This record gives sequence, C-alpha cells and structure tokens, in this order.
Amino acid sequence: MIKSIFSILLTSCSLLSLQAQTMAKPGNFHCISIEGPMMQYWKNPVVLQQFKEALNQQLGTHKNLSLANLDFEFTQLNNFRDFNSQQNTTVTAPVVNFKMAEYSAKVFWNQINNNQPLDSNLFSIQSVVMMELSIQQPAPAPTYTKSLEVYIKRAKANGIGVPFGNLHFSAKGFAELMKKSVEILLDSSIETEQIEIKASPPFMGDNFIIGAIANAPKINIESKNLFSKYQLKGQSELLRWDEQRFLEIILKGKNRTQLSADMAKAVENSVREHGNEIHVFLLQDARNIILNKNYQLIIPARVSSNNAIASSGMPQVEPLEGYNNYLLNEKDTIAKFSILIDKKDFTKKLYPHIATNGIDSSSAVVISDKETEMTYTSKYSITGTFRNQPFGIEIGQYFREVYLNNERILIISGTEEPEKMVVLNPSIPSDLLNELILLGFNRFFQ
Repeated sequence: MIKSIFSILLTSCSLLSLQAQTMAKPGNFHCISIEGPMMQYWKNPVVLQQFKEALNQQLGTHKNLSLANLDFEFTQLNNFRDFNSQQNTTVTAPVVNFKMAEYSAKVFWNQINNNQPLDSNLFSIQSVVMMELSIQQPAPAPTYTKSLEVYIKRAKANGIGVPFGNLHFSAKGFAELMKKSVEILLDSSIETEQIEIKASPPFMGDNFIIGAIANAPKINIESKNLFSKYQLKGQSELLRWDEQRFLEIILKGKNRTQLSADMAKAVENSVREHGNEIHVFLLQDARNIILNKNYQLIIPARVSSNNAIASSGMPQVEPLEGYNNYLLNEKDTIAKFSILIDKKDFTKKLYPHIATNGIDSSSAVVISDKETEMTYTSKYSITGTFRNQPFGIEIGQYFREVYLNNERILIISGTEEPEKMVVLNPSIPSDLLNELILLGFNRFFQ
C-alpha cells in the first residue's frame, strides 16, 4: 500500500513539473554547408528524432520550456544571405530557432582574417561548424541567443574503407555532436563558445569491404617509426622495417650488373621504350623480431630522368614489368611477383552517396539524393607466388587486401603504416601473416 501511494506521488510530481513548463513553438531550423554533405544527415529520421529529443530535454532542464510540436524539419539553404537573416517577428509565445553552418578550415580562416596566411594551428582542423540557438520571447522579455563554434579534427579511424574528403562525421557521430551542442547552447552557466572535437572519419559504402569485415574481430596494430606490434592468438607480434635503399643497375662496362635472363629482358624492354634512363634495385630490409627472421625486398625499377615529377615532388619511379620482384628470407626466395600500377577492378564498387562507420553495414546512411557508384582502383596490384602458393596483394591508399590460394585472407587498414587488421581466415599461421604484412607495407608502396 505504501509503495502504491509513493508511486502515485511521483506520478503527480512529474505531471506538476510538466505542467509548470511553458510551451514553446519551433521556429526556423536552417542549415548550410560549403564543405560537404554533412547537412544531409538531417534528412535521416533517426538522426533528426534524436536531435529533437535532446533539444526538448535540454529546453526543459535549462529553460523550463517544452516544445509543443516536434513536427519540424531542417531547411537547407543555398546562400548565406538567407542564413544570416534575423528574425524580427513579434511572438505571443516562446519560439525556438536554430541555425548551423559548416565551413572548410581555410574558408573559415579567410572570413575572419581577411585572407591572411592560414594559421598553423588550423592545419589539423578538417572543418568548422558554427551554430546559433535563439529563443524569442513575448515582449518585453529579451531574446535568448547563444552561439557555438565547433572545430572538427580527425581522430584515428575506427573502421576500414575509403574515407570521404569532405565528410567528417558518421551519422552516429553527428547525432552525438548535436546532443552535446544543444546542451552547451542552452546551459547559461557554460561560458564556452568554442569546442574542439576529434571524430573518427566515415567511409563510403562499398560492395567488397564492409560486408566482409562486419562480423570479424578487429585487431589494432600499434605502429611508429617503422615498428609495428599487435596481439594475435594470445601472442605478441613485433615487426620492423629498415630504411629504403637503392642499388644502381649498371648496364655497360666492366662493372655491369649481373642479371638473370628474365630481369635482363625486362631492363632491355624498358631501355627500348624509355631510353637510357637510370635503372635501380629498390631495396628494403625487414625483420620479424619475435621469431628472429630477416627479410629483404628487391624491386627492379626505372627512375625517370626527365622533368616528370610526381605530386610529392620526387622523381617518378616505376617497377619493371614481369615477375622480377622478390622477397627473400635470408638467402631463400619466398615470394616472386609482378607489380601493376593503378589497376581497376570492375567488380569492386564504391558508393559515394552512402556513408558508413566502416565497421558494420547497419550503419549505412544515404547522404545524397543521387545514387552514384565508382569503380575501385588499386594503387598497386601484386600477383605471383608466395611459398609456392598463388598470392596477391591489392594496395590502396587506405587499406590492403591480401589473397592466398585465391582466397582473401586479410584486410589491413593504414596509409603508410598498418593500423588495424581483420583476419578472414584464422587458420593461416601467424608467421606467414607477418611475412605478408612485411611485404604489403614496405615503404615503396606508399
């Protein structure tokens, strides 16, 4: 009986608290972005609903207001003239207005500093989001207005895939950003007007990565200064790459380099096509520290001697054609392979109109009204034999796919160093996996 009376009292108090709140109306909810498709998240009903709930909760907590109608949407504006227009309408009840704009860091800096050189502190900022929340009150009460600037920096990726260049939050990350922002905007005791957020990047939808890794365990790899370490099957693994070297191939004279028949043919073909440019062996040593095994990668290549310079400002270096590239374990050849550059795979598709977290396909959110697809291109495609088995490594800018006996056994994320991997065939011995990692992340494939 006492418990029932207590429940009734709690319910009555809740009703009284709700009744004490003043009912407010939603006004204008405007957004604009000149950076990318982030504002498309407002078209997602889950994201919008989470925002509405967070906004209403914070209005009740900090302003003793409750939205009488949650049936509102964001209007995406096409120019900043409309975005910056002020609301001067006289109101008879509180009206809540909200607007947000996203800029690239460079555009933001130019706007506030009259095209002065970019501050070095902003180099790591992906974009800047500016928000303003206002509550118009019936006269003579003043309008409540508060602004917030959010500086978005990139955190280490949680997922695997091809990231967007102009989208810096997943749908979940965007929803979390908005929950935190409305709390700051409505809490008058918080004087913060600027916050910095590190966000794990979202990834494009695809038909060959996210579906494969969805239910597989992810293994984090700690990499720094040409060392990588991780845990696999309860054991520590520790890998090391040495600095790159090269050895010039001398084609004439008494000190000419001795070449195998196949390699001599590849050099001859290169000379016939490109003239007497410099030819070298690209060399990199590597080591499995735990097993005390040493390796050497050997890639014969042509170094362009003309004015063709790569985007990095370095001379163009191209591997020679044919199966003339080797990975040695001490004096034993364990891999022999060819290298193709910029290989398109028409079976692999990227979908720029879909954003995911790079972890599971259930996170997929449409961010464009126009469905598009792109064919995936590997920067380098390796095929050959590895310990007497057919193998291949598809090397992209953001991840590697490793194949053995025509089976994809490993996917590893990372640009210059391995960061995270998914082992798709757990029966593959760890020492063999490490040899494939040492090959796939050698410094010549960056």
